Amino acid sequence: MVTTLLLDVDGVLLVPAGSLDPNEELLAVLPRLAVDGVWLVTNQNPRRAAVIRELLGGRPGISGVLVSYEIGSLKPERAFFERALAEIGRTPQECLFVDDKPVYVAGGTAAGIDSVLFRDNAQLFDLLRARGLL
Repeated sequence: MVTTLLLDVDGVLLVPAGSLDPNEELLAVLPRLAVDGVWLVTNQNPRRAAVIRELLGGRPGISGVLVSYEIGSLKPERAFFERALAEIGRTPQECLFVDDKPVYVAGGTAAGIDSVLFRDNAQLFDLLRARGLL
């Protein structure tokens, strides 16, 4: 049963990727999700990670930010996902991972996490409804 949502930052919560423009429509939905936690998972350097934490970390519905340089590996490496799950105390079966890059989605899937490719908010909202999370 999915209890935790793992969301990519660039291309999902900041659009377009590389920008600092929050996906406000998606951010507004996060507090309403039927999950115990929403964690942002991202490959970032320390400087950009600080900006992301400032911009998104305190938003309603966001439990925290898991950053590659702190975890010690990068998406799509299996170690990234294993360490992220250990950090938040979840199993792969408890999580849904959403990313806009197919290679990262494949990495999540290889780590045993239900992983989906983000195309747009409408597609994600339909997927969340189908899983009973929205």
